[in-house]
Amino acid sequence: MENEEVTENAVKEAMMDQKMLAIKKNMAKIKYKIVVISGKGGVGKTTVAVNLAISLASLGLRVGVLDVDITGPNVAKMFGISPELKPRVDPEAKKFYPINGPLNVKVMSMAFLTINPDEPVIWRGPMKMGAVRQFLGDAIWDELDYLVCDLPPGTSDETLDILQLIPDEIIVVVSTPQEVAIMDARKTIKMAMVMERKVLGLIENMSGFKCPHCDGYIDLYPPGGGEKAAKDFNIKLLGKIPFEAEVGQQGDQGLPFVLKYPESESAKAFKEIVNKIRGILET
Repeated sequence: MENEEVTENAVKEAMMDQKMLAIKKNMAKIKYKIVVISGKGGVGKTTVAVNLAISLASLGLRVGVLDVDITGPNVAKMFGISPELKPRVDPEAKKFYPINGPLNVKVMSMAFLTINPDEPVIWRGPMKMGAVRQFLGDAIWDELDYLVCDLPPGTSDETLDILQLIPDEIIVVVSTPQEVAIMDARKTIKMAMVMERKVLGLIENMSGFKCPHCDGYIDLYPPGGGEKAAKDFNIKLLGKIPFEAEVGQQGDQGLPFVLKYPESESAKAFKEIVNKIRGILET
């Protein structure tokens, strides 16, 4: 009985080693891996990840997006990709191809693997982490300039797994100016630093509301939270994205707002953020 257990454990370890090797090979083909995280839900993290990816792709760069939010995948919706589309499988290699989104952005999400979009994914940690490993190691990402990973909020299973599996990732933290959001963002920054991961900077989303009538700005939350957090942790404030009604509408309609409204203040803010990120990473 003991010999059988030893053999079973050895097989599991060998399979795990193969999976880690596959992930390492896949990630080696990608120049920059950006992990978009937040400490709190509802701060617009997925909106930032999707429009960041599109902004990079619009410059002619090869870009992929990995939706790591296994139980609440929204990336496909924001790209306007039907969940009825399923990844094409290479049976010989036992791998699959991500779905092509706008501007040829490669997209992989749990949304493509569920039968019904209203079907909940009721999984515990080990199953979610297994899916993350498959997305990283078994998806045929090929050579990319950027892979943007959209993570669920918090500092738990999927976030820890990604930070452990991609040691050379670059972290971008998203928060609103709201004090409770900044408080949770600070915890996320601290977690990344404890794990010795590089934090590229912080993006303050919903940073003031632009009045559609007078074009003036109204602070929805007390200002200055993003600047203070960035200063306290000695990281960059990459930019501030204002709250515009069109942004939320385009997320629901499935077309990234930087494509629909390229002259909007939010789109201009993203252009500046992308320039900063490329200036840091590519020089």
